[in-house]
Amino acid sequence: MNADRLLASLPPQWQGQLTPLAGGYTNLCWRLDTARGPYWLRLGCENPSLLGIDRTLELRAHTAAAKAGLAPVIRYARPEQGLLILDWLDEPDWRGREPDLPLLMRRVARLHKIPIDLPPLDLAAQARHYLRQLTPLAPELAVFVPRFASPVLNPAFTPVFCHHDLNAANLLGERPWLLDWEYAARGDAAFELAVIADSFELDPEQERALLAAYGAAGGPLDWRRFQARRLWVQWLTALWAALQYRRNPAPHYLELQHRALARLAQALGSVDLSP
Repeated sequence: MNADRLLASLPPQWQGQLTPLAGGYTNLCWRLDTARGPYWLRLGCENPSLLGIDRTLELRAHTAAAKAGLAPVIRYARPEQGLLILDWLDEPDWRGREPDLPLLMRRVARLHKIPIDLPPLDLAAQARHYLRQLTPLAPELAVFVPRFASPVLNPAFTPVFCHHDLNAANLLGERPWLLDWEYAARGDAAFELAVIADSFELDPEQERALLAAYGAAGGPLDWRRFQARRLWVQWLTALWAALQYRRNPAPHYLELQHRALARLAQALGSVDLSP
């Protein structure tokens, strides 16, 4: 949908001027300037279920996080289109900056304490969902499939409310605000922290500091479980990127897949996964 058609489809109070914004792998975003002020508008990708996204659940998760002061308030939504309008927040995201781990872990630990009725995220089921769509599977992916059946990579955990995609681009401002709730569900806090560690390319010492900060905020976490989830982050990233590349052969998807597979191979060679 182009900007003119999108604007025409909005209610009268949301009429104004749309300015496209750069960034984002799948969705389209604009700055929406109205008589009442500026807003941020997102239009979701087509066929979100192929990526494991449920827009109704996203809306429920975002609303709960906003009530807790962790996410911007939703001003208007059409989940059937993945359309959201939020206040315009003129603050930078966390890309290119050193992360304030104690501050971030206080926000994350607060999120994990929120009770919410969402289905759990089954990482293995998510991987299978991607793998089915990638059949026939490329050899560079197929070689990793048996490794993720290991019990060591599938530790027991108590599900908590997780965002599941807290990369640097989804952290905004000094609070920080937590953005983009497409993959939110009840899940493993270790996977949540593993996503953060991967996004900021933390070294082992920084990873220890990450877990210590999370523990200080009231969320103790086992190191071995965290290490197991680091591998899942790389695996799901590689599969997601491969699926996106099959749908849209843009170079950045292929680069993301290759980078994730290289990190996965390195991690499998350096992390002790013995029972």
